Amino acid sequence: MAIAKVAAANPNVKRLIHISAAGADPNSQSMRLRTKWIGEQEVKEIFPDVTILRPTLMLNTIDPNPTIAAKWGMQMKMFNRMNFVIEGMNAEVQPVFSNDVALAILNSLKMEETIGQTYDLGGPHTYTYEDIYEQFFNLSGIKPYSVAVKLEQAMEYKQHPWWASPYKKLIKTWLTPEFLTIESQKLVVNPSNKGFEDLNIKPISFGHKAHECIQEITWMYNSHDENKRDTANA
Repeated sequence: MAIAKVAAANPNVKRLIHISAAGADPNSQSMRLRTKWIGEQEVKEIFPDVTILRPTLMLNTIDPNPTIAAKWGMQMKMFNRMNFVIEGMNAEVQPVFSNDVALAILNSLKMEETIGQTYDLGGPHTYTYEDIYEQFFNLSGIKPYSVAVKLEQAMEYKQHPWWASPYKKLIKTWLTPEFLTIESQKLVVNPSNKGFEDLNIKPISFGHKAHECIQEITWMYNSHDENKRDTANA
C-alpha cells in the first residue's frame, strides 16, 4: 500500500507491477493467500492501472532457501537422506521458475495492453508435491526415503524446545505454519485468467531445470571425497 501510494502521487511513475500469488482468495485456507488477495484489492484501489502478476510455486537456482527444493536439500544433509513431509502431499502444483516471472515483468512493461490486467503465472505441467520430491531423488541418485508426518504432529514438533537452539536460525523458513501446510495446498493457475501465453512467453518446464535446484546435493552425494560433504553449505 505504501509503494502504491507513493507511485500514485508521483506523476513520473507510469507503471506499477504488483507481485501477488496464484490462488489468492479471501476464502482460502492459507493465510498467505488470503492476505495476498487483500493486498491486491488495496493496491488496485490506490493505483487502478496496476498490473498484477500471480506466480504459483516459484523456484530459482540462485537462492533456493524459501523453496521446497531447499527444504529437501536441508533434510538430505541433516537427517541422513530422510525426507519428512506433511501427510497428504498429493496437492497439485504448477512450479514456475523465477526467470520466467522476471521475463513476465519485463514484457508487462513493454506491452501497454497489460495495464490494469491480472495474470496467473504457472509452469506448463502439473505435479503433486510427491512427484516433485521423487524427481529430486531420481536426479540426485539418492534412494527415496520419505516419511509422512501428520500436520498436528508437525505443529507439536515446531514448539519443541530443541527448535529454540541455533538450529532455529538454520531452518526457521520451513517451520512456519504456512510452509508446514504448503504440501497439502493446491496451487495452480486459474484457466479463466490470463497467463504466460498472453505475455508472449513459453515458460520452461520444471523437469528441464529441476537438476539445477539440487545440484549441490547431487554433487555432494555422488562424490567419493568425504571432504566435499563437510564443505557443502547448509
